[in-house]
Order: sequence, then structure tokens, then C-alpha cells
Amino acid sequence: MNSDLYEAAAKGVIEPFNQLAIDRQLGSLVIHKKNSVLHVNIIASYTQNKEGESVSTKFVELVLETCPSLLLQVNAKGDSPLHVAARYGHAAVVGALIEFAEKQPGQELESGVKSTTRYMLGMKNDEEDTALHEAVQSGSLDVVEILLGADPAFPYSANGSGETPLYLAAARGHKKISAEILQKCPLAAHEGPNGKTALHAAVCSYSYSYGVIELLLDRKKSLTRERDQHGWTPLHYAAYIGRFGPLILRADKSAALIADEDRKMTALHLAAGQGEFWIVKQIIDHCPECCELVDDRGWNVLHFAMVSFYKSDLKRLLNNYPIVRNLIFDKDVKGNPPFHVLAAVCRHPYYYGYDIVPWKIAKGYYQAVNKQNISVEHINLYGFPELEKEIKELAKADGNGQYPAGVIKTNKEKEEKTVIYSYWKDLDEDVIGMEKASEYHLVVAALIATVTFAAAFTLPGGYKSDTEDGPNRGTAILSKNAAFQVFVISDAIAMVLSLSAVFVHFILSLKFFKKFIFLFIFALSFTLVAMAAMIVAFVTGTYAMLATPSLWLAIVTCIIGLSFFFLVIFMYYKVISKAKEEEMEDED
Repeated sequence: MNSDLYEAAAKGVIEPFNQLAIDRQLGSLVIHKKNSVLHVNIIASYTQNKEGESVSTKFVELVLETCPSLLLQVNAKGDSPLHVAARYGHAAVVGALIEFAEKQPGQELESGVKSTTRYMLGMKNDEEDTALHEAVQSGSLDVVEILLGADPAFPYSANGSGETPLYLAAARGHKKISAEILQKCPLAAHEGPNGKTALHAAVCSYSYSYGVIELLLDRKKSLTRERDQHGWTPLHYAAYIGRFGPLILRADKSAALIADEDRKMTALHLAAGQGEFWIVKQIIDHCPECCELVDDRGWNVLHFAMVSFYKSDLKRLLNNYPIVRNLIFDKDVKGNPPFHVLAAVCRHPYYYGYDIVPWKIAKGYYQAVNKQNISVEHINLYGFPELEKEIKELAKADGNGQYPAGVIKTNKEKEEKTVIYSYWKDLDEDVIGMEKASEYHLVVAALIATVTFAAAFTLPGGYKSDTEDGPNRGTAILSKNAAFQVFVISDAIAMVLSLSAVFVHFILSLKFFKKFIFLFIFALSFTLVAMAAMIVAFVTGTYAMLATPSLWLAIVTCIIGLSFFFLVIFMYYKVISKAKEEEMEDED
């Protein structure tokens, strides 16, 4: 096909092809990809407006009248004109092709004579796609309606990828197309690759497929129990991804009792392993009995929750669901109760766990041992490499396969979003540098304690003379002054807190207490509050002495003293703003 004929075919000009039709050469007129005149015209019309589409339809009709064989002629990829028209959403052209096919004699096959229309609808290209497959993938509802109306009883099978038209529509979130297929073909096949169904595809779709799921659950409710090659139901995928679970559960709550084939995990296990608290809540609300099920390692829902849940979600789960709380002492095949798993992940469940469950229960789980006679306390102090390695293997994400994000998500992935006490040794060495910082903090705390102790016996305003008679002899002169009273109280607070900080730093020097990083945090807090109390003591003490003889001097002195707090606030906001700037630079 030369350039002039190609341009004529693209524009839908029939005159240059009349002589070729007479000479019966029109069928052999193709370009390098074996696209015929019809292929070229339909593809070129894709970018034209409605008027262009009308011209294209007329051109198709004229070409087919002069050369009917072009109706079923395929290009190098096995695409017939109907394939191309469906792919590009040319509803008018699809209608013209089917109308012309209805007028043609049937196609003689080994199995007998088949109407040209049915034969054309069943033609598959190299990808084994029919025209309906192409129309669904393009999202053209008009074309789908025409194709289904041409032969509603046609049994559309899967393409080369194992996808049926209904599966493709569900995977793309096409609710109207799915509804059209189910209405015109109630028995339409729903299969997809690897044993998946249209409902699997809709749940896994990143398109807006809520309506498709509702439709499939209404028309094909039995799909809730269909499994893929791994034994996963649609609810398994919903739980793992974290969406659409309630929809499926309302249609069939018994789906929550189905375990997969690989690890014997239920949807509840998957949701808990991925940290999906609200999906776990919905599953338990609809099917509480599934909490009793365990996977092939003997892990129940609480084992998974200990690994991946936020602290607040874990507390809600245990407080609101007694059936889950009763699983605290249930052991897996290696004898590990759920809090052993938490200890292996968090390495400080002593503090973490006591805040989750009541004291009486906490004491029990903390001393409970597994088959290797290892307790939570032992794991906290010395670790449990075997269990830690197992959890790391389960948390590995490779981006593909049955568990693209890993079987579980560990707390390490949530450290930036929630306060969870992790491996304290790492926190000590990498974040705070406790040992060196403790030395400096001890000096500061001791200095504050010394100054405030001395100030308590060198009171502003002095004492009443020892020569005076009466019970008030030797008492503070300003004892009834409000500012003086605040001075005494704040001075006492500063001294007590600074001495407490000194005590904490003293015991932190002992090897046994070094792992208790929260003690260091307490000491730091005590010292900071003691500093603030010392400033208040200074301000109120000077005010008490200066207010009567010189009020303006007392006020100026107070302002200078209180500037300490303004400087601290200023430095705080500067640090925060600088941290945000560095974070933005890292993201860039």
C-alpha cells in the first residue's frame, strides 16, 4: 500500500479503491503489519470527531460491499477489524461490522456450519482475546452492549492470560460493564488466572471497585468461598490489602473460617499480621469463633497482633474482646505464648506489657516459659535469636509473590509513628548516649541542689533579731509576703527534684540499672523542672526584697529572670523548624 492509498484509507475516501476492488486486489492491499484498508481506517478514525466516525462507518460499509472477505481478514497480530474497532471504542463501526456479518452465509467448519456473526465474535487474536475482551479492556460500554446483544448465548472463554470478560471488567472497576455482562449473560464465566475469580480481581483492584464488589456479591454470592491456587478467598485478599472486608463479611461471614493452603492462615491472621486493626475488628464482630483458629505454626490472632499492632490498638483489642484476651496464654507449636513474640520484637515488654493488660495477668505472662524454658523476662534481658530470626523471615517483603509486603509487618515499621519501647541498648547507644550524658547531667543536678539548699537558709529579707522576745524570734521577716511564700515553695521543689535526679544518676552508674533507659528520662525531666523552679525562686525572692523600696527595679529584675523561659521556647521552635527543613531536604 503506497502513501496515497494509505492516506485515502485513513481519511475514508473510497474512490482510489474502486478499481482495486474491480480487479479483486483490495484484499491483498496491506501495510507492513498486514493491516488491511479496514484496519487502517478504523485506527485512523480513533482521533476523529463524531462526524469523522460517521464517515468511517460509511467507508467500512462501502469497502465490505466491494470486498466481503475483509470482514474476517486479520493482521500480523491476529486482529480482525472487529478487534480493532472494539479496542478503540468505535461503537458505530462495531455495529456496522455485525450488521454486515448477519447478511453473510455461515462459515463451514469441521464441527459444522456456524453463522458468520458467531464466528466473528469468537475470533481470537494472538493474545487469544475476542472483540469483547478488547471492548472491556478499553472500558467502552456502548461496544460491550452491541457485542453482547449480537449473540447473548455466546460462551466467551478466557484469553491467553486466563482472563474472562467478566474478570477483566471486575479487575478494572467497570461496574456498568460488569452489570451488562451479568444481565445479558447470567451464566457468564467469572474465572481468572491462577484460580482467581472476578471477586478476587475486584478486591485487588486499585480502581474504584466498591460497586463491582456489591454487584458480584448480589449476583454471584458463592464467589465468597472460591479459592485461588494458594487457597486464598476474596476475604483473604481484602484482609491482606486492608479494604472491602466488611462488604464480604456482610454477604458471607463464614468466609472468615476458611484457611489458606500454604500456611493455614485465615483472613483474621492476615489482617492482624498487616496491622489492620479495623479489619480485625470487623472480622471478629461478624465471626468471633474464628479467633480460635491457628496457622501451621500454632499462631493465633494475638500472636500476629503482638508483632504488628500499635500499642493503642492492641489495648483496645484486649480490652474490648474477652475472646481475644483469653488467648494470652495459648502457646504455638514451639510453646511461645503471644507475649514471647512481643518480647522478641520489642525487647522491653515488661514496661510495654504492664500498660496493656492488668497487673495480675501481666505477672503471669512475664514468668511463663516456652518449651525451651525461656520466659519473657529472659528474652527481655538476653534476647531470643531463634524467634527473632523467625519473625524477620516472616516480615521480609519482596514486592511480589503471595506475600508482597511480607507475611507480617513488625513494629520497626511503625517506630516513627508510635511510642513503642524497642531494643533499649540500641536506643541507649545511638539516640541518647546515656553514659556520657549522665555525667554532665549529674553535675548540673548537684549544682542546683547545692544552690537551692543554701538559698533555703539564706532567706531574702533576713530574720527577726535574736534579741527580740517572743515566739517569732529567729523567723523570716517576709514570711507573710506572698512572693516570699512562692519563693520558699519553688526553692523546695527545685531542691527535691535535683536531689532526685542526683539519686537516679547514682543508681544508673550500677550495671544492673543501665538497661532501664526510662530512669535516665526521669532524671532528665527532674533536672529540667528543677531549673524552672529555681528561676521562679530567684524571681519571687528578688521581688519580695525589692518591691517595697523600688517597685520598678523589682519588675525589671523579674522580667530579666523570666526571659529564661522565652529563650527556651525560642530555641525549641528553632530546633523544630530546622528539623523540618532537614526532613524536606532528605525527601527532595
